[in-house]
Amino acid sequence: MSEMPWTGERLVTSIVNMHGSLEHLHRYALAIQISNDKVVLDIASGEGYGSNLIKEVAAKVYGVDISEEAVFHAQKKYNRENLEFKIGSTSKIPLDDSSVEVVISFETLEHHDEHNEMMNEIKRVLKPGGILLISSPEKINYSKRDPDNTFHIKELELEGFSTLLESNFKNVKIYDQRLVYGSIISSHHNAVGFSFFDGDYYSIVNTIKDVSEKYNDTLHNKPYFNLALASDADLNFIALPDTSFFNGVEIINKEKEDLNIALKNVHESYSDLHRNYDELNRRYQEVSNNYQVMNNSYQEFIKQSQINFLKIKNSHSYRIGNILVKPFSAFRSLLKTNANFI
Repeated sequence: MSEMPWTGERLVTSIVNMHGSLEHLHRYALAIQISNDKVVLDIASGEGYGSNLIKEVAAKVYGVDISEEAVFHAQKKYNRENLEFKIGSTSKIPLDDSSVEVVISFETLEHHDEHNEMMNEIKRVLKPGGILLISSPEKINYSKRDPDNTFHIKELELEGFSTLLESNFKNVKIYDQRLVYGSIISSHHNAVGFSFFDGDYYSIVNTIKDVSEKYNDTLHNKPYFNLALASDADLNFIALPDTSFFNGVEIINKEKEDLNIALKNVHESYSDLHRNYDELNRRYQEVSNNYQVMNNSYQEFIKQSQINFLKIKNSHSYRIGNILVKPFSAFRSLLKTNANFI
């Protein structure tokens, strides 16, 4: 089936890029970790790929989105027994009270300003002790990366994000998500903990350095998204790692492959244009040559006609004829003169 058009905001599976695809897939990788045998709500499910990923481990997944186009597309593309897509909004979720065990909400808060209403609805559909995994752009950093996003209504800074969740859930655990490129080394068996290293040939530090001003880089190594795990139950029993890493090699290679295909298409288009130009130029030269031949023939004809005319004019026959017709010319002139006097 045909893919959904890309609006520039909602991620669709025809779009593959490092920051958009990688960040979204990493978040859904975490969602899968807490959805095993659970009834899950993916609010603002969009194209539906995320709900489809979760359904592999969940007992049941509901994908809810305000867009009829997105819901109808998802229903056709991801027609699975334990996956159901519904039309609804964050302030009016089409599910019964206490009907789900996990709610997933990725990049939803910023698209509206009914944040408290959204929290009330999530609490309503969550079973007691249910879990919310939610993310939203970090306003301070994200506004530099995407300053003119007309789809975002109300972005939150970390403090506002934390306050919203802590006022609705007894327990909240905050994460941040940043886009990095690097290498990871871990123990082959039962790795414990995770350390960040940064540096160059001259210095290595046990943290991620902010080099945005040094290199005018507003994209990398900054937490562009805040994530949170929230519940009224104890979060220590939730099997979600404190730190995780999503491998971007597949995405990088796919993006490279797409770029190579696009480059090949451009090259082929250029070759076609060059061939068309050569053909048009050949035809132009052919027409130009034909015109030159015809023009030369015409000039030769004019030249020959002038020569022939001079030959005729200088011939004895022409002179004798001219002498013979002069009396008649004079007589005709006389007749015209007399006619004017009548």
